Amino acid sequence: MSLTASRAALLHVALQDLRAGKQLLVKRLEPLADAASDPGLQEVIERDRFNAKRHAARLDEMATLDGAPENLWMSGILNDAYRDAQSHQRGPLLDTALIGALRKAKAAEIVSIETAMVLAGSEAPAMLPALAANHAEDRAAEARLARLLGTIGGHIPVV
Repeated sequence: MSLTASRAALLHVALQDLRAGKQLLVKRLEPLADAASDPGLQEVIERDRFNAKRHAARLDEMATLDGAPENLWMSGILNDAYRDAQSHQRGPLLDTALIGALRKAKAAEIVSIETAMVLAGSEAPAMLPALAANHAEDRAAEARLARLLGTIGGHIPVV
């Protein structure tokens, strides 16, 4: 394995990782939407799957991103969500667990996009509008999930 030695190379790795994560969402969100019982949660998951397709296409327009290694963080988060779907009773309990898993995925994506945006700022400013669009849509999805957590899972106590 060669060492990443430049900001441009790190940007390429970050874009590959983001694209690999989006591809996993496209492939693996549909059964989670089916497992959810709340129509609002189902809609958020389905919309996020649609957005993941668009986000991956935007990333593909920026660079050739083939040959990316597996996105381990997204794979792990989705594995946990699938385990939840198999081990929790359908209804508000499972929906609450799914929201938690999906918020972890959104948090990881948001942090990764922000890293790519910082790198693109100096290396490829033309990428910033597309990255910013993905970032805004992921932040909006995370906010919708947070609102659903409050309505499905109950009030979030502030400590």
